[in-house]
Amino acid sequence: MDLQSFCEGIRLIPDARQVLFDFHMDEEVYQLHKQQFYNDRFSFFETVRQSPNHRQLFLYLYVRFAVDAYEEYVIRGIDDQIYFDTFSDIELWCSNCRRDFGEYGIQEYEWLQEHIQLRLFRLGRLQFQPCVFDRELEVEGDIIYKNQIVLNVHIPSGEPLESQQVEESFESARRFFRGITPVFICNSWMLCPHLSEVLQPSSNIMKFQKKFFIYQVDHEARQAEERIFSKVSSDPSEYEEQSSLQRNAKSYLMAGNKLGTGYGIMVSKICI
Repeated sequence: MDLQSFCEGIRLIPDARQVLFDFHMDEEVYQLHKQQFYNDRFSFFETVRQSPNHRQLFLYLYVRFAVDAYEEYVIRGIDDQIYFDTFSDIELWCSNCRRDFGEYGIQEYEWLQEHIQLRLFRLGRLQFQPCVFDRELEVEGDIIYKNQIVLNVHIPSGEPLESQQVEESFESARRFFRGITPVFICNSWMLCPHLSEVLQPSSNIMKFQKKFFIYQVDHEARQAEERIFSKVSSDPSEYEEQSSLQRNAKSYLMAGNKLGTGYGIMVSKICI
């Protein structure tokens, strides 16, 4: 795997590619950054943040780390499509960085380090991340134990949440993580129960929500506003209304209501 092939594989936009190709770093310096990343990622984050062009530096280093990670994908026998799909998050967050900060780079460095360390994989429409469940919970007769390994589900933005694609992702996860009991958890604004007052039952988001048993809601979280409007404002009247979701959510918030984050769990046999 080389830099050019990687950029093509994740469909990194040309202007962002140029940032990479214009970036020059001695190999010895790169290896020191890489060693620090794997040995002490928090120290690595702090070191890079001190750079005047830290977002571009994060982009350069993460792309190179991802290229280096390809060898481990090959050793594990993981398909190239999964490799490129997983690291396509770099393109997504690079574009978001341009939108939010006016430059191509990476601001979500803490999130993307999970991909680099092969702790998260995109399988079709959804991303999955093995993690330890933090409590004991009964779900329709099934006991999920504290410290049990479960699969955390993440929903990348940018594409419709079509039901068939969602089902195919869950099926892929059952095969890919065949050594893990297929219990899925998801912490997302899309699992906020109050969305039923904003969206139609036939919407893709509501269909996705219904797959999960929602065991907790953080009513103070503002992730829904961040994802729906690309920002969080103290005055909901400032939000845009370019889609029906934005219009309905804005009206709901202006009426004094809140859209929190739902915590859901799904045992595989429930959704088959």
